[in-house]
Amino acid sequence: MLQQFSQACSILRHTTRASNAAWYQNALELPFQIHIRPDGAQISTFYFHAKKAHWSKGPLLTQEILEDPSKLVLVLAEMLQQARSNKATSLGVVLHIADEFATTELKPELNNPASLSDLRSTAISDPASILEDSSIIADQASWRVIPYPAAGSEVIGTTVTVTRQYAAFLATCRQTGEAANFPIITHALSAPLVAVMGLAQTLEITPGKSFVAILQYPWFTALAFFNEHADLRLIRTLQHRGSRKPTQFRNALTTTNASLEFVDPDLFLLPLGQEIDSSLEGNLRSTFSNCRIEVLHSPQPDGIPDWCPELAITTRPAAVPSTNQNITVLCEDQWALQDFLPTPKEIVEIYPSRSDMRLLRMLRLARVALIGIALLCLAYFTFGMIELIRRPGWTFDPSQADTIKGYLTKLTGERKKVDHWNNLLDDRSKAWVAMEALARLFPENGGMLVKNYTHSAKPDSAPGQARVGFVKEWKITGYARDEAIETLNTLNTREGIAAHFSEIARLTGNNTFSPNVGNRNLNVNVRTQENNTFKPLPPEETNTADETTYPFTFELTITQRFEATDPMAINVPKI
Repeated sequence: MLQQFSQACSILRHTTRASNAAWYQNALELPFQIHIRPDGAQISTFYFHAKKAHWSKGPLLTQEILEDPSKLVLVLAEMLQQARSNKATSLGVVLHIADEFATTELKPELNNPASLSDLRSTAISDPASILEDSSIIADQASWRVIPYPAAGSEVIGTTVTVTRQYAAFLATCRQTGEAANFPIITHALSAPLVAVMGLAQTLEITPGKSFVAILQYPWFTALAFFNEHADLRLIRTLQHRGSRKPTQFRNALTTTNASLEFVDPDLFLLPLGQEIDSSLEGNLRSTFSNCRIEVLHSPQPDGIPDWCPELAITTRPAAVPSTNQNITVLCEDQWALQDFLPTPKEIVEIYPSRSDMRLLRMLRLARVALIGIALLCLAYFTFGMIELIRRPGWTFDPSQADTIKGYLTKLTGERKKVDHWNNLLDDRSKAWVAMEALARLFPENGGMLVKNYTHSAKPDSAPGQARVGFVKEWKITGYARDEAIETLNTLNTREGIAAHFSEIARLTGNNTFSPNVGNRNLNVNVRTQENNTFKPLPPEETNTADETTYPFTFELTITQRFEATDPMAINVPKI
């Protein structure tokens, strides 16, 4: 386990498998691809730029080059250079095998449509267990299951067989990518299966009539039989064996139609190579005169010849008419796009999966972050120590403690003196504030005449206490007319006199007048009597300074008591 972890870490450090997702993608998904199509007569190569949907001619590749490692290295180097010049970060190598095609029947006891998925995986891992021919050697070829979806079909499918003649070439491509740290992903397709998958894009079937697709390749001819519902019933192949067409072709087509109970099916010819026998169409017209015979030519994108449509089929999914819906069964679950020569399992298991690489990358980032946090903490601690050393307290000499203590004692004494005198000199009764209170007590032309005004302040006698309260008293006597009685009655209430004192405190800023601060009491008493010297006169003859024109006399007494716990209380002891 530790060795695997070390190996995974080494791959993370020295490869792009953690940052380049192409290592884990299918070759057909990559933005830049090279499609290689060997058909026996020649090997054709084409580059495909997916984002631009552009095809271009590929490098020269022959059977001789495939067998010569030195020449193959040069071709692979050219392919890599072409990918990089197109700013690609990966290269998909798609091999369309068009020089061989064979089928092998499944065991009859496995004829269960529900088991197709299991048969598909078993054909890769253990093909001998599902093939009817027990003499087959599993490591000499590759098998892939192809379904026959027709209702009531006697068999659920067959297997298409491809030899491993190109396995070494694809392995060399992958090894070149590993050495260059550049993803080269391979995918081997059976060209006839791809061509059958693309039939829905090219042919117009006759409703309710069976048909046969005849795929003409230079070395063999493949026959795909479809019933009246466009369901695939059978695929078989006829080898040319050195000639341009298969022997006994007419007999094979006739007997297969009879076994499938096809009556005068439509015959569609697809010439899929440069050296194709063109006389087959005429022979079919003379032999099968009651059949509809048509040669299919599907226009291809610029850069691709008409005789190799498989390349465009794999890279350009097209909308399929509803009448051809059943033909596309090979598209479902990628039946026709199965990889016949995948990377061997023992090589795949060497490298970590994409999720493992992501986890390793996260762990690596977490480790870097942890180291960064540790360095920040160390720096913070270091700067904290430097700042602490720079403080004056760090150089403090313990021998100076007594001296500093003496200074502190003196400062405490001075502080007490300041507090004592501040208390004694506190603003408890200023004359101008008292006069302001008197002036605002009686409104102008309010029908009152002040005769006497006295104001006194004296401390409470409380021996032995550290602080004593004091009492302030105002006595005002004078004369009043009828309109002043209401004002006197208002002042004779706790709320009225408190409102007056609050107003004086607000205007003068003197808190001794504030009735709601500290521990203090405010009382008021007003006495009114008849004026014995009053002489009634008309209003126009009255004089505000004439005492005899006022019908009442009044005496107003205001007492404000400050308790010993009030902030304004007086310090008694001497400092």
